[in-house]
Amino acid sequence: MSEPSTPFRTFTDLLTGYRASQTLLLAHRCGLLAQLGAGGKSAEELCTALGWDPAYGRRFLEALCGLGLLVGEEDGYDFAPAMQPLLASNGANRQWQTLEFEAQMFDSWRNLEDTLTSGHRVFASGDKSPQELELARERYLGAMDEAARLRAIELWDVVGDLSAQGRLLDLGTGSGAYARELLLRRPGWTATCCDLPEVLSRPQLHAALAPWQVQLTWIGCNLLEPWPPSLAGSGPYDLVLLSNLIHCQGREETTALLGRAAVATALEGQVLIHDFFSDQGPHGALYDLHMMLNTYNGRTYTLRELEEMAKSQGLVMGSRWRLRSGSTLVRLHPARSGRVSEENTEKGGEQQTEPGR
Repeated sequence: MSEPSTPFRTFTDLLTGYRASQTLLLAHRCGLLAQLGAGGKSAEELCTALGWDPAYGRRFLEALCGLGLLVGEEDGYDFAPAMQPLLASNGANRQWQTLEFEAQMFDSWRNLEDTLTSGHRVFASGDKSPQELELARERYLGAMDEAARLRAIELWDVVGDLSAQGRLLDLGTGSGAYARELLLRRPGWTATCCDLPEVLSRPQLHAALAPWQVQLTWIGCNLLEPWPPSLAGSGPYDLVLLSNLIHCQGREETTALLGRAAVATALEGQVLIHDFFSDQGPHGALYDLHMMLNTYNGRTYTLRELEEMAKSQGLVMGSRWRLRSGSTLVRLHPARSGRVSEENTEKGGEQQTEPGR
């Protein structure tokens, strides 16, 4: 039975959210997660391995059980079945880099008040060495990949039936998770993957997409600058995907990016925008502050703002879905195609039919 929600409960959940996040982050940082996953271990075994006081250590383990992360039985403590894929060292969707990435975000969030006062980002890299900066970048890309592999499944589940063959333009490829998931489902498709050259040069990216190399085209460029001829003249595409991309910059740059995407889209093609929106739940609203603190001029938009930018670039708003993990998928069509918003409900997400609500 779910617990009732009241305004005070909402208030206290928001106020004390740090307790749960600090508990989870410590469980990873101290090595507890690495100790589990191969069968239950007793509190005594775990406390000895981690150098904890037995009585206090058991209380920490019980707190993790109360959060639904662990289960404690006669054979000892281990991951709750639903959490095993996310937290175990051999988990199918392990989120360890995500935990490490979020831990390093605490420094920027401490500067929220200074940022509000100054009117610009005040968080800086400080005196980090090139090696430390590279590690931070790899941690960021790794965390984005861990999330993208799960969200890619949700995204393609709700897009609906696709033809056996087609062309995808993946703008802001990142780890390649979205292109990979599409090619798994539709081996007859090809994909043009675009991102910064240093992102596309990562060995992890090419290893993940190795089975489809013959179907892939790589274009390294800054998507906010005028596109190189190899990209600008490569269309038209059946699908143009911008996943977690439009929040990285301001309205002017995003509008121009949508315009280039529209030009690259076939007459009967689609532009898919997958992102967080500031009017689509608390996560999107807080994500806007996250962009304020950690980017030059990034932000989240409302669905109405997206519709306005898209319309100015010849794109018409189509179906919208809230995906199960909390992000939003928006389908846009070239206005010249004459297509209007679809009203059908497709499985895997909560469809929305009016922007801005």
